[in-house]
Amino acid sequence: MATSALQSLANATVAFEIAGAGVVTDPETGNVYAAKSQVSYTAFLKATNVDPALFPGVDANGIVYEGYVINPQTLSPKIGIGSTGTLTFGSGQPVGFEMVRSRLGYGDTGVLGSILTDVLGTKITLLAKE
Repeated sequence: MATSALQSLANATVAFEIAGAGVVTDPETGNVYAAKSQVSYTAFLKATNVDPALFPGVDANGIVYEGYVINPQTLSPKIGIGSTGTLTFGSGQPVGFEMVRSRLGYGDTGVLGSILTDVLGTKITLLAKE
């Protein structure tokens, strides 16, 4: 895979929490839950205010970050709409987010989708939980 054309514009690190291998037992409660691991990506993102027409029911005070993951350029198959994690710009404090859109409308495969993914990266839209 080629280097993203947006590589020089990288401005953020996006870390997704995904299911890991096995289970973990909470020592206090004894509850068992799936182990988690983290996958990090370098991204080029821009911030916009929430548009209630585009995201009905979403708090209008939130911030939407839209752009591309550029290193690596494709998302893990374990990551999709509803995935959560942290977003960090430079040396700033990490901000929690939820992914509200991913990949372009025509996907990452096929002629057009694979060309755009190879040239730019995978398009993502994140809603910050500030």
